Amino acid sequence: MNGPSSDPSARLRAWFDYPRSVQPSPSADGTAVYFVSDRGGHPEAYRLAMGGGDPVPFVRTGERVGRVQPCPFASRILLSTDRGGDEHWALSLWAPDGSRQRELTGDPTRIHEPGAWRDADRYVFCSNARDERFFDLYEVDVDRADAPRRVREEDTLLGIAAARGDRLLLERHLTNIDTDLLLRTGSEERLLNPRPSEEAVFDADLTDDGAYAASNPGREFAGLVRYSFAGGSPELLFGPAGDVELVRADPAGPRVAVASNDRGYSRLSFVGLDSSEVVAVPLPVDGVIGSGSWLADGSGFLFDLSAPSIGAEIFLADRSGRSVRALTRSTVPMPGAVTPPTLEAFRAEDGLRVAYWDHRPVGPARGTIVLVHGGPESQARPSFSPLIQFLVGEGWRTVVPNVRGSLGYGRTFLHLDDVRRRMDSVRDLRDLAHALRDRAGAPVDRPFPLGIIGGSYGGFMVLSALTTYPDLWAAGVDVVGISNFVTFLERTGPWRRKVREDEYGSLANDREFLVSISPLHHADRIRAPLLVVHGANDPRVPIFEAEQIVATLESRRVAVEFLRFEDEGHGLVRRENQVHAYARAAEFFERYLGAGAAGSAAPDRPASR
Repeated sequence: MNGPSSDPSARLRAWFDYPRSVQPSPSADGTAVYFVSDRGGHPEAYRLAMGGGDPVPFVRTGERVGRVQPCPFASRILLSTDRGGDEHWALSLWAPDGSRQRELTGDPTRIHEPGAWRDADRYVFCSNARDERFFDLYEVDVDRADAPRRVREEDTLLGIAAARGDRLLLERHLTNIDTDLLLRTGSEERLLNPRPSEEAVFDADLTDDGAYAASNPGREFAGLVRYSFAGGSPELLFGPAGDVELVRADPAGPRVAVASNDRGYSRLSFVGLDSSEVVAVPLPVDGVIGSGSWLADGSGFLFDLSAPSIGAEIFLADRSGRSVRALTRSTVPMPGAVTPPTLEAFRAEDGLRVAYWDHRPVGPARGTIVLVHGGPESQARPSFSPLIQFLVGEGWRTVVPNVRGSLGYGRTFLHLDDVRRRMDSVRDLRDLAHALRDRAGAPVDRPFPLGIIGGSYGGFMVLSALTTYPDLWAAGVDVVGISNFVTFLERTGPWRRKVREDEYGSLANDREFLVSISPLHHADRIRAPLLVVHGANDPRVPIFEAEQIVATLESRRVAVEFLRFEDEGHGLVRRENQVHAYARAAEFFERYLGAGAAGSAAPDRPASR
């Protein structure tokens, strides 16, 4: 374990410099794989020969690459990039030698979400170019100089799940967890999943006979579901204990690759569509799969896998599913010892079982930091996190809970924090703090200092924890967090407002309630020092959320620091900014939390299950 230091920047940089490679896609001829990696200091496109060798930068745009999509039918590559983290994605066409062929989209103030190749010439995507509140369907012929053509418009949020020649599988997002699946053939369209109530679709793909989706019609968890082109009820083909999250149809058919969620870990399976045979693909380590794609001839399946022991790397499973080999591997050693987290749980005040990941340092802990995920429809999982590994390496026990409202625990659990139940999830943080204290054997009448950090919705949770239960926390770090739900909903990207109101409550019907739970209006209760981190270009949680909580605390002479980054958006993606911000967070915890760590170092009592 590394000891305490007044300047942890070098060790922090080593963790963030450990490369992460994600989103693999093969070239049409199967000789190369393209992917996104941050090994150059921010996410960029890389290319790797399938036969071996080292990854090389495909292009250097100087900006963040969101997707790199080689055409499955021809030697051309599409890139999705934004500027300064603003999420105004632009699409451009490139040749395999890295030369730019043309810009496909225009207006830099609008979003052009990457979609799918229909064939060698046509690419489809969705954009809010017509009206920034909505996303329409566009098609562009990449061999022509014509501008993209809007082929379908609707005052909703459209996305593209898959394309297969003249067939398109569209998603109409009613909320973050309620989606219509639309089959579009030519100009004709049909709703594939009519239903009486909410249905989540986490992923979907097309074959010749139907759509296959990670969906939960009438179920707590999403399974592999077939929606036949011939009509009829949805058919459950594969229903593991947790959610199916990734579905990719084998181009050589008839089967699909499926990644499912097993208590936070990913399991990869090949599921036969005719035989219903399920082949469990052995993963090299327990971790989390983010994306995957088949080679064009179906001879193998590419996927990324993230785990504390390996970082995030690209792997190839052979067609049989019996053998997996690494395509990328870091050329630098892991910066420090890594111990996989353990999955624990506690009972909340109302009896609900709430899980958390416990990341412990090798030796006695200097203190305990609670890290709260965003979303809220997200899930803390055992993937590689440079920040967590750094904190643990510095001697901080880092506890990452999945409070009520998190994904991964079923439909019912997911809705336990909706609108008027919002503060029940904050209460889970209080109950977690009490459970950690009790299991450490710390006396109730003595301080049990805890730090807390979170980003986005997790930033709201930090601020709300500091205002609602001020005696529990010694220091807080809010990264791109919400301080006032009213101003957040008024200023967030117009395309996001409706789906966020479904989760948090609407300005029309719930304004008084939203005011009552906003941390800004209870800032007089904050006692713990606070560090606020925010990007100036954030389209999701505008920087005004940071500015107003900082100004309020400064006026009350509460210890508060503000790190503002002009070239970042919703979170930090540039290496220098990551190192600067999180090194300051480490110093912040050291200053305000380090002296009171004795109780945290005691062994836990058995977890409540």
